[in-house]
Amino acid sequence: MINFKATRLITLTLTIPLLLSTGCRPNYTNETQNNLTQGENTVTGDKAINTYTIVTKNTSRILGNNAEGISLATACMIWPSTETGNRPKAVLIAPSESWQIQLAAVNLIHHPSDGPLLISSKENISPAVLSELSRLNPQGSIDGIQVITVGMSDNAGTQLRDLGYKIYEIKGDNPNKLAEDIDGYYSSISGELPNSVIVASSEQIEYTLPAGNWIAHMPEPLLYVTKDTISPETENALNKRKGNANIYLLGPTSVVSKNIETELKKYGKVTRIAGDTPYSNAIAFTKFKDKATDFGWGITMPGHGLLLVSSSQAKECISAAAFSHRGKHAPLLLTDSAKAPSELLDFLKQLKPRFEKDPTEGPYNHLFIAGDNPWISQEQQGNLDHLIEIEPSNGEGGTSPKMKH
Repeated sequence: MINFKATRLITLTLTIPLLLSTGCRPNYTNETQNNLTQGENTVTGDKAINTYTIVTKNTSRILGNNAEGISLATACMIWPSTETGNRPKAVLIAPSESWQIQLAAVNLIHHPSDGPLLISSKENISPAVLSELSRLNPQGSIDGIQVITVGMSDNAGTQLRDLGYKIYEIKGDNPNKLAEDIDGYYSSISGELPNSVIVASSEQIEYTLPAGNWIAHMPEPLLYVTKDTISPETENALNKRKGNANIYLLGPTSVVSKNIETELKKYGKVTRIAGDTPYSNAIAFTKFKDKATDFGWGITMPGHGLLLVSSSQAKECISAAAFSHRGKHAPLLLTDSAKAPSELLDFLKQLKPRFEKDPTEGPYNHLFIAGDNPWISQEQQGNLDHLIEIEPSNGEGGTSPKMKH
């Protein structure tokens, strides 16, 4: 008889040391690292087995317990940097102190940078981030730029130059101005000013976060408004479109008012994409597609990568938007830490993969989960793994009666 508990423990004890022996190490606190070590050495005990599940057959954890840690794990998973083809052109660095700056900076993950967003303190880039930057060994993008800093201090720039990196600095403290400057910088290096833009709240990240995965995937920028105000910097960026902007306003009227929607119409066509809750709002954005402009994911069928973030840890997970740029090009969905909300469950049921004759034909879904176990529970991970598992089209579950696997 197979001892399944022992088998799970063996898998755990092999997986964690392998991860920690590579150049990519999650930014664990000392307490978490001690717990991991204890888990490796424990022969029995469900806590040691269950608490640190990294992957299931249809899900993968992006390990980290703060914004910096998530950014390091994301960089490791997407850019192994074992050869030229999987090294970034340029690496982005943004301050841990401002989620608004981080989220606007995500726009530069896309080509020609083709690199991760690393998060560190504004004043001093941490040793862990500098170590990861060395491992990534960026090749150099436009004009040989290896590192782009957004909203970082003069001291941070000095740190990088002293290490020999060629850097480009987008300076400032005002997220609205930095979003405008990022839009201008990206347009200058790509040679094109995109008419389509996302406008969203600078006040409620849980409604704005889904925009990050799209702007990392495609060249459209993110510009900020408050519930009742359009900043001069956002107006400047929109004015550059000369009345031809395709404005996709993300969030319900409780987050960005109807008056703002009306004001935005003087800059171009406005389309609101919204859900009443953060969960339904993210789903609405994932499902949305404007066929006239080719804007939006338009995901309503199975066969996709998806990124899952706990709404309570949204500020820590911005850098994981890079999973929409490389690999399985995943849009973002939101959940609660302990239990998936009904809106999410219903949407994943809609995306449930089915096969007619052979499960090897696909399609398959894969769920990336941002953060360590407390952020999204292992029980939820297991339940969602089952929900997105490919099954026979007859709905019987398991393998088809005709299959002898």
